[in-house]
Amino acid sequence: MNLYETSALFNQNMSKKQQDKLLDFYKQVFSQYQITNIHDCSIGAGGTTIPLAKLGYQISGSDISENLLSKAKANFEAEGYNVELFISDFRKLREVLPNTYDCIISTGNSLPHVNNQDVSNFINNISTKINQNGFIFIDIRNWDKILNKKPIFKARDPFVMTEEEHVSLYQIWNWHDDSSVDFIFVTSIDKKGKHEKTSLTYAPTYYPLRYDDYEKMLNENGFEIKQCFDVDCLWLSSNKEEIKRVNFKEDFDKINWYAVLAQKVR
Repeated sequence: MNLYETSALFNQNMSKKQQDKLLDFYKQVFSQYQITNIHDCSIGAGGTTIPLAKLGYQISGSDISENLLSKAKANFEAEGYNVELFISDFRKLREVLPNTYDCIISTGNSLPHVNNQDVSNFINNISTKINQNGFIFIDIRNWDKILNKKPIFKARDPFVMTEEEHVSLYQIWNWHDDSSVDFIFVTSIDKKGKHEKTSLTYAPTYYPLRYDDYEKMLNENGFEIKQCFDVDCLWLSSNKEEIKRVNFKEDFDKINWYAVLAQKVR
């Protein structure tokens, strides 16, 4: 089963606790800049973007998944917002975006769904849709750290653990010769001590994007990195975070997920 054809992502980041954390984080990121409208080009089901609407920004969104966009519409409406949403591959945004924007964002480690050359093309294409002195914002897994280890198996937190039922989740990393990787999520259900069911969910291929390569792409296309943020607190449970010095460069090898804010300078 393909991950984006399931309901697994429908409620991602929609809990009040997570919404509050994202809202506080976005205040820290954007409050010092002149930003009015923001387009999220990989909006998914909207959970990561709704806090920006709550902060008063004019939000629009696009995604390649009709399934997720349908849920995003419902999630925004449930919070009292009617936002423009449309289907688009973010590599084709220049052809379909109706306006220019103060900021275009991509959250949830979405950019590595395409290869590095396509990421560079994406930055070049959307630069014409970003206002002068506008911004690109992404959050992304730390692929430098992942590539150093190339993990192949990870046991994630159980969904359910009671005397009657145990639902376990495992992640398998299937690496290819070009260093791209497929994620396979294995769900195993045991009831009353007996195995009942195993199901597999596949995520589309990822093409690791290193920090230095992304910075080079930004610079070549007229952008300059303004700030970088450790966002492990947004994407990981607190007991999985490593002890850090609160300095992005010094902590980089310990950070699992980070965000980059870059400004259009030419």
